[in-house]
Amino acid sequence: MERNMLTIGELATKTEVTIRTLRYYDKIGLLSPRHYKEGGHRLYQEEDVMRLQQIQSLKLIGFSLKEIKNLLDKSSVEQETLHIAIDSKLAHLKEERDSIEKTISALYHIKTVTSNHQNIDLRLFCFVLYSLLWDEREKHSKSELSIQNFTEEERTKLDQQYFTLYTELKYLAEEDISPSSSQARHLYSNMQDLVKRTIIGDKFSSTSLVIPNEIFNPFTEKELRFLKSLTKHQKDQS
Repeated sequence: MERNMLTIGELATKTEVTIRTLRYYDKIGLLSPRHYKEGGHRLYQEEDVMRLQQIQSLKLIGFSLKEIKNLLDKSSVEQETLHIAIDSKLAHLKEERDSIEKTISALYHIKTVTSNHQNIDLRLFCFVLYSLLWDEREKHSKSELSIQNFTEEERTKLDQQYFTLYTELKYLAEEDISPSSSQARHLYSNMQDLVKRTIIGDKFSSTSLVIPNEIFNPFTEKELRFLKSLTKHQKDQS
């Protein structure tokens, strides 16, 4: 009798289901072995393999184990029952696909944006990636600013420029460079020029990187103080 039977380990290997899962299926009565060896070792036969394949198929389209158990007690199932499950699974997979595609796009984007920097500020890097993946839609919907429309290529170039300017701002702040220095004035001029080319409004921002007054931003307190001092100095000079 045991010649054509499978041990639990053999069944797990054959179907790519873990032994732990098979033991759980046995425990809840979803898939119990037809026979046991001495010592309580489970033995499965061909009908058990077929039932496990049915379980895997129904689980794939989203049925719970309890629902699968009820379905397998029947010889047939209404088309609508299966089609509803399939449609739900398709919708879920499409959402996952869209999320994956968005993540891939964001990773390519940030790789290009940071490609000219040998050493990258981690806070700035994480802020950009977070903005691209999670915060961008919400931030734009709440912002009082209006961002001009750009092609993907144009936006990538602009974000590269913003990243470079923010990196320079961090450097000047860390080195305690005076806001009245030529370096600081040059930085401010470039920032203002870039803002004018990207933002419709009168507040400092960027296409996708930062609005410094937000709670979550890429700047430390020291860097924000430098930015405020720089802005104040330039206004006083104008």
